[in-house]
Amino acid sequence: MLKIILNGALGNDAIVKEVGNKKAINFDVAVSMDYKDSSGNKVKKTEWVRAVMWKYEGRSTKIADYLKKGQKVLIEGIPSSEAYKTKDDQLKSALHVNVKELELIGANT
Repeated sequence: MLKIILNGALGNDAIVKEVGNKKAINFDVAVSMDYKDSSGNKVKKTEWVRAVMWKYEGRSTKIADYLKKGQKVLIEGIPSSEAYKTKDDQLKSALHVNVKELELIGANT
């Protein structure tokens, strides 16, 4: 099984969408990483991950009320990627995660 664990902050308020006869909670998570480049300079890089959490097995969409911009979260889920072209014809990719477990960290700021 392929699994990913993310520790980051929400970049927007969660949105509950109806998809067919199911409900999905959608939000974006910013995951920041610090490292040193080849010259020894400290670099901070932020990766954005699109997240979806499906309502199933008794799960409620009530958690969406707590998923506000800036809220820190710890997520475990199944990753996937998507390639797409921008309006100016550049090839880009996006990382997605199908959230299986979610934990709110600290107070929403």
